[in-house]
Amino acid sequence: MEEIAVEAGKLLLKEGDRCGDAFLVVAGRVEVFRAIDGTKHRLAVLGPGDFAGEMGLIDNAPRAACIATMEPTRLIIVSRDLLVRQLRASPPLVRYVLHSLIRTLRSLHGIPAVAGDPIFAGEPIVSERTFKLLRRDIFAEGRTIFRRGDEAHGAYLVQSGRVQVWRDLPGDDDRSQDALPLAEVGPGGVFGEMALLRNTTRAASVTAIEATVCEMIPRTRFEELLRAAPTIIRQLVTCYINRIERGL
Repeated sequence: MEEIAVEAGKLLLKEGDRCGDAFLVVAGRVEVFRAIDGTKHRLAVLGPGDFAGEMGLIDNAPRAACIATMEPTRLIIVSRDLLVRQLRASPPLVRYVLHSLIRTLRSLHGIPAVAGDPIFAGEPIVSERTFKLLRRDIFAEGRTIFRRGDEAHGAYLVQSGRVQVWRDLPGDDDRSQDALPLAEVGPGGVFGEMALLRNTTRAASVTAIEATVCEMIPRTRFEELLRAAPTIIRQLVTCYINRIERGL
């Protein structure tokens, strides 16, 4: 991978582009922004250890924002070919987790998520290349799979059906009176992974909104599969978790 030095104010990527590379920030800072009605809206400031511009390459989608240097910056160029090779070398579960984290990051900024996994479209929805299911769970419509505050024992990979991620809204008497929908997850989507990645209890509740079949991946196997991914992919997962926690 090539390292380059870039002066301040250099536009690296333009919103809407479908080509180009991604970058790993070695030193300096870059900003991610969108132009809305002629006004610049900053989405994030990324520094050493952060990746920039890789989401569109993973999603095979147009760039969702512009990226420019804020000061003299050193960057490592990460090509799409390299990213795809690293993704192909990863356990399927890790790819699904990456897409889940990308959807979360995009939603923080009101950017529509790309449906499915365009690079691996048509492949069976399983966590491992052996296509061996560790555990398959079937949830009836209306079944709550776990609740906010529960201990996290595993993550779920949706094979068919759909679930809703939600939180309680407290009422005047401090008891939950209503639910705030946060997201819907369908085939190829992962839920329950954040509690494992952050080693916390469940941050939200999940309910099946139609008959749903999931592969349940226990915590120990989830961690093993994550460790089996190439270094760049593991770095991306860590980078995304940190950005989600910072609201970026």
